[in-house]
Amino acid sequence: MPEFRRLTTAGVAIAALAAVAFAAPPASAATAAQLPGLVPGTVAEPRAVNDAGQAAGKSGAADHSSHAVRWNADGSLTDLGAAFAPAWSEAWGMNGSGVVVGSHDGDGHRNPTRWAADGTPTTLPLPPGAVGGEARAINDSGVVAGWTQIGGNRHAVRWAADGTPTDLGPSTGGQRTAAFGINNDGVIVGDADGPGAPIGEAIRWNPDGTVVRLGTLEGNGHGYSTALAVNANGTVVGHASGTDGYSHPVAWSPSGTLRQLPVAPDAYRTDGYAYGINTDGTIVGAAPTGQSTRNAIRWSPDGTSTDLGSLPGRSGSEAWAINGAGVIVGNSVGLATRWTG
Repeated sequence: MPEFRRLTTAGVAIAALAAVAFAAPPASAATAAQLPGLVPGTVAEPRAVNDAGQAAGKSGAADHSSHAVRWNADGSLTDLGAAFAPAWSEAWGMNGSGVVVGSHDGDGHRNPTRWAADGTPTTLPLPPGAVGGEARAINDSGVVAGWTQIGGNRHAVRWAADGTPTDLGPSTGGQRTAAFGINNDGVIVGDADGPGAPIGEAIRWNPDGTVVRLGTLEGNGHGYSTALAVNANGTVVGHASGTDGYSHPVAWSPSGTLRQLPVAPDAYRTDGYAYGINTDGTIVGAAPTGQSTRNAIRWSPDGTSTDLGSLPGRSGSEAWAINGAGVIVGNSVGLATRWTG
């Protein structure tokens, strides 16, 4: 049986209070450029970017469904979902070799999918008793993290490089689990229900089989949290509920210390999220600004936050991923966006 540990949340309140002392987001220092979609004017959203400058996500297609796509560094677009058309597909993760993971529609279920660097799709096998699922992240060794449906509940799954699935669900003691991120060391992050957080708490699965509950802003047994990405150093990012009833962007240090990421002090009340982190510890996501909108935000390792703004004529944006060179991808109200600088 894997060891089960809970990190204490002592000091969380102090870390959260310290976060608000950081500077409010200054005017954007990044340049936003639109990436093409399969059909002009339809929704297109990149969710991953690698160090080669490739991005992956989804785009509206001529068949009126959503297709998984990969953007090349020069901005040109590859339709990965064409093999499944007219059924929908979408991409969530990509590794340094350009291998993409996500899901496609089949028999009324999501099916976890891996696209090779040449675009060839493979439906990943499921654990015993599973129905459907989604691949959410892949590391440079080809190990995939995601989730599947077993007995009416989501279960976190790890797929080995050869496609062999392992059900991680029972390891947490909860009925519902899901995995959303993985780093090159094989550390997987996501969330699970169960003791202390019936509606979900951020989880870290270590390569040695130990499982760590990362805690919530509201303390043991209160609120929820979820982990969406983890970098090479083991820093985890995601979001957590606060006593104000909203979600807040958060980060956990490699040792498990939880801190709330800063937003504009005069921001209107709405949810905020941290979606991605690179090796240097720069975090990206979306948070309320001093205006009546939620914009893409970049948090530097020193705590400085920058409002990335959005494409001209769009009000609101989200940043989903950042690579080692600081290239950020996301969307401006449905238009695929890449920020540089």
